[in-house]
Amino acid sequence: LTAEISKEVLDLYLSTMTANRFKVEDYCFDKQIAFKRDPARFKVAVCTRRAGKTVECAADLIETASEFRDIVCLYITLSRKSAKKIIWKDLLKILNEKQIPHKLDNTELSITLLDTNSVIYVSGAKDKSEIEKFRGLAIKLCYIDECQSFRSYIEEMVDDVISPALFDHNGTLCLIGTPGPVPSGYFYKCFMSKAWSAHSWSLFDNPWIKKKSGKDPRSLLNEELERRGVSIEDPKIQREFFAKWAVDTDALIFKYNK
Repeated sequence: LTAEISKEVLDLYLSTMTANRFKVEDYCFDKQIAFKRDPARFKVAVCTRRAGKTVECAADLIETASEFRDIVCLYITLSRKSAKKIIWKDLLKILNEKQIPHKLDNTELSITLLDTNSVIYVSGAKDKSEIEKFRGLAIKLCYIDECQSFRSYIEEMVDDVISPALFDHNGTLCLIGTPGPVPSGYFYKCFMSKAWSAHSWSLFDNPWIKKKSGKDPRSLLNEELERRGVSIEDPKIQREFFAKWAVDTDALIFKYNK
C-alpha cells in the first residue's frame, strides 16, 4: 500500500513538473519554434528588424537551462552594454511571468536557475581580445547575436573558442542577425554553407506586431516607404523588412562594385 501511494505521489509530482516546465512554445511563433526544435548543432538565422529574434533567444536559453542540470548557456553580442540592453529585460520578463526561481548577478550579468543550478551568462565581445574570456566554459547552448556587425574575429571566436567549448555537453551554437550591406563575410558564409542549418523569418511572421500596433505590418511598411521616398526594391528595405542579402553601396564608405 505504501509503495502504491508513493507511486501515485511520484506520478502526480512528475506530471506537475512536466505541466509547469517552461517551453518556447509559450512565447514563440511557428518559425521561431522551428529554429529552436531543429536538432542541428550549428544553426544560423537571418531575420529582419522587429522579427522577434531576441524573444526567441531568451526563450531558448531559459528552456535549455530549465531542462538540463549544471550547464552553461551563453548569449554574446558586440558589447556587454548592448547585450544587457538587448536581452536582459526579456530574460527577466519571462522568468518573472513564469515564476521560475532564479538568482541574479547584475554585476556579472548572470542568471542561475535554482531548480537546475544552470547558469545563463549575458556578455559582449567587441574585439579579438575579449573572446578569450569564454575559454574554459563548458557550454550547452550559445547564441551570437547581431552577427552581421562582428568583424573577422568572429570566425576565430567560433572555431577556436566556442566550438570546442560545446564538446562536453554536445552543445548547440546559434548565429543570428540581419543581412549586412554586402553578401559577404562570416555570417553570410555560414548562412550559405551546408554545414549550418539555415533559417529565416521576418516581421511579417511576427503576430505581435499587429497585436501591439493595431496595424498590419504591410501597411506599416507602406507608410515607411512613403516616408523614406523609396520603392520596395530599395536595398535597405529588402534587408530590414525581407531579410534579403541586397547589395547596398550607399551604406559603404567605399562604393563596392564587383
